[in-house]
Amino acid sequence: MIHYCPNCGTEVDETAAFCPTCGQPLDEVREAGRAAPAGPAAPGDQPAAAAPPAGAPAPAEPTRAHPQEAPPASAPEAGPQTSSLPRVELPITWPVMLSGWLIGIGAVVAIVGLIVIFFSYLNPIDLVLLVLLVLIAATIFLSASLPAVPHQRLATMAVALIGLGVALDRIGFGSAGLGALLLFLGTAAVSAGALLAEIGRDSPMASPGRST
Repeated sequence: MIHYCPNCGTEVDETAAFCPTCGQPLDEVREAGRAAPAGPAAPGDQPAAAAPPAGAPAPAEPTRAHPQEAPPASAPEAGPQTSSLPRVELPITWPVMLSGWLIGIGAVVAIVGLIVIFFSYLNPIDLVLLVLLVLIAATIFLSASLPAVPHQRLATMAVALIGLGVALDRIGFGSAGLGALLLFLGTAAVSAGALLAEIGRDSPMASPGRST
C-alpha cells in the first residue's frame, strides 16, 4: 500500500518513521488516523428497514386534515306576507269656524229628516230641497275638492229659509213627525250659521283634524 507524507505529499515507505523530504514524523499521523472514528455510513450502506411480518396490518398512512367547508348560508325566511289593501282616504275638510259647524251639521240633520219623510210620501219639493242640502253639506265638508261657489252664504241662507218654511208648514198642519222635526232643527241650524257668517259674528272652533 502506498503512503504519502501529509505535509509535503512525498511518497514514503509504509514503515518509515519520518518523511525523507520534510522530516514530518509519520508515526503520529498513523496513530491519529487509527484513533479517528469512522465517518457516517453512506446512504447506501444503511440497513434496510425490517419488513413487517406476514399477516400484520399495513401501517395506516397519515391522513391530511381537510379544511372544513362552511355550510352554505341559508336564505332568510320570508315573513308572512300581509296583503296591502289600498286605503281609501276621503278628502274631508273639517270646519274651523262656528258658522261652518252649524251649517254642516244642520244640513246633515235636515237631510236625515227628509229621508225619513220620504218613507211616508214622496214630494218633488222635498226632493229638490234634499239635493240642495246635500250640496250645502258638500261645500262645508268637501270644500278642498270643490270649486268656490259665488254668493255661497246668501245661497245657503236662502235654501235654509225655504227648508225652514217647509218644516213649519208641516208642523202647523198637524202632520209633524220625526222627519219634519229633524228638518226644522237642521234648517234652523243652517240659517243660524249663515246669519253669523253674514253679520260677522263668527268665532273659531277646534276641529278634529287640528290640535288645540
